[in-house]
Amino acid sequence: MKTLTTFSVLGGDVIRGNGRIVKELESRKDALKAGELAQLLGVTKQHIYKMAAQNVMPSFRIGRAVRFDPAEVAEWLKRKIPQSASSWGDNRLAV
Repeated sequence: MKTLTTFSVLGGDVIRGNGRIVKELESRKDALKAGELAQLLGVTKQHIYKMAAQNVMPSFRIGRAVRFDPAEVAEWLKRKIPQSASSWGDNRLAV
């Protein structure tokens, strides 16, 4: 089985819009649902759930529901996608 840490990919929009996305996350106070985070990052909800299940992305549970602390996700993105990534010729980044 492939692990998401090696083989997963966030779209080029996340790389190019990293600053905008981080600012959006930092401005939010309430926990995000998988669908909200997926829309913001430009990936599927299933991709978000897989990343959370494999502890690739910070998440927490409320009962059976998976939620995401926007401040923790913003910090995670800052570590995963350096600011210089926007100058790369390739528009995808493995996470």
